[in-house]
Amino acid sequence: MKQFQLFMFDLDGTLLDSAEDIAIAVNYAFKKLNLPEKSKEEVVSKVGYGAKKLIEDLIPEYPEDVKEKALELFREFYHQNPVIYSKLYDYSEEILAKLKESGKLIAVVTNKYEELSKRILEKLGVLNYIDLVVGADTTSEKKPSPLPVFYTLQNLNVNKEKAILVGDSETDVLTAKNAQVYSCLVLHGYGKKDLALSLNPDFVIENLKKIEV
Repeated sequence: MKQFQLFMFDLDGTLLDSAEDIAIAVNYAFKKLNLPEKSKEEVVSKVGYGAKKLIEDLIPEYPEDVKEKALELFREFYHQNPVIYSKLYDYSEEILAKLKESGKLIAVVTNKYEELSKRILEKLGVLNYIDLVVGADTTSEKKPSPLPVFYTLQNLNVNKEKAILVGDSETDVLTAKNAQVYSCLVLHGYGKKDLALSLNPDFVIENLKKIEV
Protein backbone atom coordinates (compact mmCIF):
# COMPACT_ATOMS: atom_id res chain seq x y z
CA MET A 1 0.00 0.00 0.00
CA LYS A 2 3.02 2.26 -0.23
CA GLN A 3 1.65 3.71 -3.47
CA PHE A 4 -1.18 5.55 -1.72
CA GLN A 5 -0.89 9.20 -0.76
CA LEU A 6 -4.09 9.37 1.29
CA PHE A 7 -5.30 6.85 3.88
CA MET A 8 -8.92 7.32 4.96
CA PHE A 9 -10.01 5.40 8.06
CA ASP A 10 -13.41 4.56 9.41
CA LEU A 11 -13.61 5.20 13.17
CA ASP A 12 -15.85 2.75 15.10
CA GLY A 13 -14.66 -0.82 14.66
CA THR A 14 -11.60 0.26 12.66
CA LEU A 15 -9.42 2.62 14.70
CA LEU A 16 -11.62 2.58 17.77
CA ASP A 17 -13.28 -0.10 19.89
CA SER A 18 -16.31 1.87 21.07
CA ALA A 19 -18.81 -0.97 21.49
CA GLU A 20 -19.13 -0.74 25.27
CA ASP A 21 -19.81 3.00 25.30
CA ILE A 22 -22.35 2.80 22.47
CA ALA A 23 -24.18 -0.04 24.21
CA ILE A 24 -24.24 1.86 27.51
CA ALA A 25 -25.74 4.92 25.78
CA VAL A 26 -28.37 2.81 23.98
CA ASN A 27 -29.44 1.15 27.21
CA TYR A 28 -29.52 4.47 29.05
CA ALA A 29 -32.06 5.67 26.48
CA PHE A 30 -34.08 2.47 26.48
CA LYS A 31 -34.20 2.28 30.28
CA LYS A 32 -35.51 5.87 30.42
CA LEU A 33 -38.34 4.85 28.07
CA ASN A 34 -39.02 1.50 29.80
CA LEU A 35 -37.89 -0.40 26.71
CA PRO A 36 -36.14 -3.78 26.93
CA GLU A 37 -32.37 -3.36 27.21
CA LYS A 38 -30.10 -4.81 24.53
CA SER A 39 -26.90 -6.82 24.83
CA LYS A 40 -23.64 -5.34 23.63
CA GLU A 41 -23.62 -7.95 20.84
CA GLU A 42 -27.08 -6.89 19.62
CA VAL A 43 -26.06 -3.24 19.60
CA VAL A 44 -22.76 -3.90 17.82
CA SER A 45 -24.52 -5.89 15.09
CA LYS A 46 -26.36 -2.70 14.09
CA VAL A 47 -23.43 -0.24 14.23
CA GLY A 48 -22.12 1.37 11.05
CA TYR A 49 -24.88 3.46 9.53
CA GLY A 50 -25.17 6.28 12.07
CA ALA A 51 -27.09 6.78 15.31
CA LYS A 52 -30.55 7.21 13.76
CA LYS A 53 -30.33 3.92 11.86
CA LEU A 54 -28.87 2.21 14.93
CA ILE A 55 -31.90 3.09 17.05
CA GLU A 56 -34.36 2.29 14.25
CA ASP A 57 -32.82 -1.15 13.71
CA LEU A 58 -32.79 -1.98 17.43
CA ILE A 59 -36.48 -1.14 17.98
CA PRO A 60 -38.14 -1.51 14.56
CA GLU A 61 -41.50 -2.47 16.09
CA TYR A 62 -41.93 0.80 18.02
CA PRO A 63 -43.65 3.95 16.68
CA GLU A 64 -41.67 6.85 15.26
CA ASP A 65 -42.14 9.12 18.26
CA VAL A 66 -40.58 6.49 20.54
CA LYS A 67 -37.65 6.04 18.17
CA GLU A 68 -37.12 9.81 18.01
CA LYS A 69 -37.15 10.13 21.80
CA ALA A 70 -34.76 7.17 22.14
CA LEU A 71 -32.42 8.79 19.61
CA GLU A 72 -32.54 12.09 21.49
CA LEU A 73 -31.72 10.37 24.82
CA PHE A 74 -28.99 8.26 23.21
CA ARG A 75 -27.30 11.33 21.74
CA GLU A 76 -27.68 13.28 24.98
CA PHE A 77 -25.89 10.59 26.98
CA TYR A 78 -23.31 9.58 24.38
CA HIS A 79 -22.24 13.11 23.53
CA GLN A 80 -21.57 13.69 27.22
CA ASN A 81 -19.85 10.31 27.75
CA PRO A 82 -18.15 9.24 24.50
CA VAL A 83 -15.00 7.79 26.07
CA ILE A 84 -15.71 5.80 29.23
CA TYR A 85 -14.49 2.42 28.01
CA SER A 86 -13.62 3.22 24.39
CA LYS A 87 -10.04 2.54 23.40
CA LEU A 88 -7.90 2.40 20.31
CA TYR A 89 -7.36 -1.00 18.75
CA ASP A 90 -3.88 -2.48 18.92
CA TYR A 91 -1.65 -0.85 16.30
CA SER A 92 -4.02 2.11 15.65
CA GLU A 93 -1.69 4.75 17.03
CA GLU A 94 1.38 2.91 15.73
CA ILE A 95 0.13 2.88 12.13
CA LEU A 96 -1.06 6.49 12.28
CA ALA A 97 2.38 7.55 13.50
CA LYS A 98 4.14 5.54 10.78
CA LEU A 99 1.92 6.96 8.04
CA LYS A 100 2.53 10.49 9.29
CA GLU A 101 6.31 9.90 9.46
CA SER A 102 6.16 8.65 5.86
CA GLY A 103 4.53 11.87 4.71
CA LYS A 104 1.12 10.34 4.03
CA LEU A 105 -2.15 12.20 4.44
CA ILE A 106 -4.61 10.76 6.95
CA ALA A 107 -8.36 11.32 7.18
CA VAL A 108 -11.08 9.84 9.35
CA VAL A 109 -14.34 9.32 7.44
CA THR A 110 -17.09 8.26 9.83
CA ASN A 111 -20.84 8.19 10.27
CA LYS A 112 -20.39 9.77 13.71
CA TYR A 113 -20.81 13.52 13.99
CA GLU A 114 -17.68 15.44 13.10
CA GLU A 115 -17.23 17.39 16.34
CA LEU A 116 -17.90 14.31 18.48
CA SER A 117 -15.35 12.33 16.46
CA LYS A 118 -12.74 15.03 16.97
CA ARG A 119 -13.39 15.04 20.71
CA ILE A 120 -12.94 11.27 20.89
CA LEU A 121 -9.76 11.32 18.82
CA GLU A 122 -8.37 14.16 20.92
CA LYS A 123 -9.20 12.40 24.19
CA LEU A 124 -7.43 9.26 22.95
CA GLY A 125 -4.38 11.30 21.94
CA VAL A 126 -4.37 10.78 18.17
CA LEU A 127 -6.15 13.82 16.70
CA ASN A 128 -2.76 15.36 15.94
CA TYR A 129 -2.09 12.62 13.36
CA ILE A 130 -5.30 13.36 11.43
CA ASP A 131 -5.33 15.88 8.57
CA LEU A 132 -9.12 15.89 8.18
CA VAL A 133 -12.13 14.50 10.04
CA VAL A 134 -15.29 14.00 7.97
CA GLY A 135 -18.41 13.09 9.93
CA ALA A 136 -22.05 12.29 9.23
CA ASP A 137 -22.88 16.00 9.38
CA THR A 138 -19.90 17.29 7.37
CA THR A 139 -21.52 16.64 3.99
CA SER A 140 -25.16 16.40 2.93
CA GLU A 141 -24.96 12.58 2.75
CA LYS A 142 -23.09 10.02 4.83
CA LYS A 143 -21.48 6.68 3.98
CA PRO A 144 -22.13 4.64 1.85
CA SER A 145 -22.68 7.75 -0.26
CA PRO A 146 -19.44 8.73 -2.01
CA LEU A 147 -19.85 12.38 -0.96
CA PRO A 148 -17.73 12.15 2.23
CA VAL A 149 -14.89 10.66 0.19
CA PHE A 150 -15.26 13.26 -2.58
CA TYR A 151 -15.16 15.98 0.09
CA THR A 152 -11.98 14.46 1.55
CA LEU A 153 -10.25 14.19 -1.83
CA GLN A 154 -11.13 17.78 -2.71
CA ASN A 155 -10.06 19.24 0.61
CA LEU A 156 -6.76 17.35 0.71
CA ASN A 157 -6.16 17.78 -3.04
CA VAL A 158 -5.61 14.09 -3.78
CA ASN A 159 -6.53 12.14 -6.93
CA LYS A 160 -8.81 9.18 -6.26
CA GLU A 161 -6.34 6.63 -7.63
CA LYS A 162 -3.93 7.67 -4.86
CA ALA A 163 -6.48 7.15 -2.08
CA ILE A 164 -7.63 4.15 -0.03
CA LEU A 165 -10.46 3.76 2.47
CA VAL A 166 -9.81 1.37 5.37
CA GLY A 167 -12.80 0.06 7.32
CA ASP A 168 -14.31 -2.90 9.10
CA SER A 169 -17.70 -3.10 7.39
CA GLU A 170 -19.65 -3.48 4.19
CA THR A 171 -20.51 0.22 4.49
CA ASP A 172 -16.86 1.14 4.05
CA VAL A 173 -16.22 -1.19 1.11
CA LEU A 174 -19.38 0.06 -0.60
CA THR A 175 -18.43 3.70 0.05
CA ALA A 176 -15.03 3.14 -1.54
CA LYS A 177 -16.57 1.48 -4.57
CA ASN A 178 -19.16 4.24 -4.95
CA ALA A 179 -16.37 6.83 -4.84
CA GLN A 180 -14.08 4.74 -7.09
CA VAL A 181 -11.21 4.70 -4.61
CA TYR A 182 -9.39 1.63 -3.31
CA SER A 183 -10.88 -0.29 -0.40
CA CYS A 184 -9.26 -2.20 2.46
CA LEU A 185 -11.33 -4.39 4.78
CA VAL A 186 -9.90 -4.94 8.25
CA LEU A 187 -11.18 -8.13 9.87
CA HIS A 188 -11.55 -6.87 13.42
CA GLY A 189 -14.45 -4.62 14.42
CA TYR A 190 -18.21 -4.83 14.01
CA GLY A 191 -19.08 -5.06 10.33
CA LYS A 192 -20.82 -7.94 8.60
CA LYS A 193 -17.67 -9.57 7.26
CA ASP A 194 -19.36 -12.05 4.90
CA LEU A 195 -21.26 -9.23 3.25
CA ALA A 196 -18.18 -7.01 3.13
CA LEU A 197 -16.08 -9.78 1.56
CA SER A 198 -18.79 -10.44 -1.03
CA LEU A 199 -18.24 -6.88 -2.26
CA ASN A 200 -14.64 -7.81 -3.21
CA PRO A 201 -12.53 -5.25 -1.36
CA ASP A 202 -9.17 -4.53 -2.98
CA PHE A 203 -7.28 -5.49 0.18
CA VAL A 204 -8.17 -7.61 3.20
CA ILE A 205 -6.07 -7.39 6.37
CA GLU A 206 -6.26 -9.08 9.75
CA ASN A 207 -5.40 -5.91 11.67
CA LEU A 208 -3.99 -2.43 11.11
CA LYS A 209 -0.42 -3.59 11.61
CA LYS A 210 -0.69 -5.28 8.20
CA ILE A 211 -0.85 -1.91 6.43
CA GLU A 212 2.42 -1.52 4.56
CA VAL A 213 3.91 1.92 4.86
